[in-house]
Amino acid sequence: MKIDHLITQYLYQQKKVSLPGIGTFTMENGTVHFSNKADAEMSADLIEFIRTHTGKMTALATSDLESYIMLNKQFLNIGKALHFEGIGTLVKAKEGLFEFTPGEMVTERLEERTTEGRKASVYEERNQYEAQSGNGRKLALLVGIAATVGIVIWGGWKWSQSGVADGKSDSSVAVAVVQPEPAPSTDTSRALVQDSISRRPLIDTTNSTGSTSINRYKFIIETTTKKARALKRYAQLAELRSGIKLETVDSVNYKLYFVLPALPADTSRIKDSLRLFYASRIVTLEKEGN
Repeated sequence: MKIDHLITQYLYQQKKVSLPGIGTFTMENGTVHFSNKADAEMSADLIEFIRTHTGKMTALATSDLESYIMLNKQFLNIGKALHFEGIGTLVKAKEGLFEFTPGEMVTERLEERTTEGRKASVYEERNQYEAQSGNGRKLALLVGIAATVGIVIWGGWKWSQSGVADGKSDSSVAVAVVQPEPAPSTDTSRALVQDSISRRPLIDTTNSTGSTSINRYKFIIETTTKKARALKRYAQLAELRSGIKLETVDSVNYKLYFVLPALPADTSRIKDSLRLFYASRIVTLEKEGN
């Protein structure tokens, strides 16, 4: 259900609704009145009303209401009219105040009304445009995510296979140096074997295997101290089933991240890919379990 519909229903039930930055609507004897004075903060009861009727979390309901008020205030300031179905219309006067023209009350339930013949608010027009263009962006985002994960998995497998091959070749060289040729079991032959072992080249097996080991990393695409921002971004990406995760240790800093298997040499390339796909300013890296 649209935000303006919910505001109308809330006014009908509570007889008063205040929109910070815009004004206050009151209803007396079936007539709606408007005052340019408004509460400094959004009503907790209005937020709870929106949360109940949309099924969203409180943080998301608050964010939706803030966005609605901010957007429509901008449109009012540039001279566009703001229409509330069942309440009336607001326009900005030359004095800088908002003038209100009452509209007709809605007698039936708003959710049962059809959209035909209804005057759409500028907020709804923007949402309709975003919904149409958003489908294409979601499809492109899904394709990008699938491609990124595929590249990461293929790259990890490729490097692991090459690492196994390198490990086998190194071990075969070591065996060839260590194994002596068949010789009579005498003191002289044992001395020669010991001498060959002491002079064989040292192979750093730690370095040869460490560079090809696959680890699981946290690729952090966003870190924020704003809980509402973190929850909203998490909900958007969770709808796409992207595997996004949300984490907070101290309830102050919130991290949005993906857990992916990768080689140490591939982490920079994966970070760049995630930064481009998710429009992140910076992507940081943590080893899982730290």
